[in-house]
Amino acid sequence: MLDRIDMTSRISELVRQAAPDQAGLAAARAESDLYDSGLNSMAMVKLMLSVEAAFDIAIPDADLHPDNFRTISAIGALVVRLRGA
Repeated sequence: MLDRIDMTSRISELVRQAAPDQAGLAAARAESDLYDSGLNSMAMVKLMLSVEAAFDIAIPDADLHPDNFRTISAIGALVVRLRGA
């Protein structure tokens, strides 16, 4: 099981891969607003699919809300919650 630092690092990597042409995302911190940093709807879908694959989870439709993908910390909280369910 990943600890919190490893999870944050892995999610940061997935964020960068979702939109490699967005410099703001490359510099995003745990609490940076990813939408303000350049995450668009296409990149969010790619990120969501990457998170599901990387953490072996299925994100229910009810959790496909932009706020769950607004920050790296929010994505981490979603992963922790879904892995515990």
